Amino acid sequence: MKVIPIYEPTLVGNEKKYLIDCIDTVWISSQGKYITDFERALADYHGVQHCIATSNCTTALHLALKALGIGENDEVICPDLTFIAPANMILLSGAKLKLVDIDKETLALDPVLIEKSITPQTKAIIVVHQFGHSAPMDEIMAIAEKYNLKVIEDNAESIGGYYKGKMLGTFGDLSCFSFFGNKVITSGEGGAILTNNASLALTCKELRDHGMSSEKKYHHIALGYNYRMTNMQAAVGVAQLEKIEEILKLRKEQMDIYYEMLSDVPGVTPRSFKDWCSPVHWLLTITLDKQYDRNDIIAKMKTFGVECRPMINPVHHAVYLRDGYSDSEFPVSVDISSRSLHLPSSNKITRNDIVIIVDALRKCLS
Repeated sequence: MKVIPIYEPTLVGNEKKYLIDCIDTVWISSQGKYITDFERALADYHGVQHCIATSNCTTALHLALKALGIGENDEVICPDLTFIAPANMILLSGAKLKLVDIDKETLALDPVLIEKSITPQTKAIIVVHQFGHSAPMDEIMAIAEKYNLKVIEDNAESIGGYYKGKMLGTFGDLSCFSFFGNKVITSGEGGAILTNNASLALTCKELRDHGMSSEKKYHHIALGYNYRMTNMQAAVGVAQLEKIEEILKLRKEQMDIYYEMLSDVPGVTPRSFKDWCSPVHWLLTITLDKQYDRNDIIAKMKTFGVECRPMINPVHHAVYLRDGYSDSEFPVSVDISSRSLHLPSSNKITRNDIVIIVDALRKCLS
């Protein structure tokens, strides 16, 4: 039986050519021309001044928080429904995590609840553009300005998306990206920070490299980390960026086919999009009616050779956070998490594959 995986990377451009160049020139570690090429290309694509390549998006988030001076006695707002990385990095920065429930349509932070959560200790907001959908940035940036808060965008899942005609990753003080193997473009592992602030960019670069001065090698001026991307990862990233518009077009076509075929499947609601959002298709997200057991449907889909992925758990369900929060504080997050799943979304999936997937889903639901 053919198995349709949830996601597979597509490496059909210059990835192999650039990797061989790294090997032939023996520039395989965290120095080399592909690092600077990738940073420049990613910055230019977003129309920003500075890019700092990192080992992954999690380390990018940590650097962003530390560059902003976030630490003990500070509070940082974070959505309750997100991959755990932003919350973990807030805690590992020494700050207090302030979880906020999401909007049921955008799956991003609810601006009304953001403002209710702010205290004199609140210093920053991490905004996650969730599953390809922009957060409501006008409202969030207005709140940030009103209370003098810093904004970090987590754009791991939404590269190439727009909010009211402006590209995601260009609103906040800093924005963070992921290039893991299941992202829209990949470098295997890898991440990046974008900013127009030269001082923040320099701090991120120095902290990324063991806190070493950018002016004097092996002179350490801060307690830093080794959060560097390798030249080989960057080589793959450069090749992927060369084809990003082609990839985004292909993924939009795939999403449109899915929505067409899911339109008459009872018991299923594909996620909707605000009219101010130009979304990116990352994973095709659906929410099941309440009579269905989400995990049971995923198990049944597997018997048809279709790999699905459950929606992430609410952050407050992490074992080390359970005592500090209750489900009643996050009704939307808990509900969406328990009833939602993702369908296979690789670039390689054909219209015929989607017919098979949707037919299997229909059978499982019936």
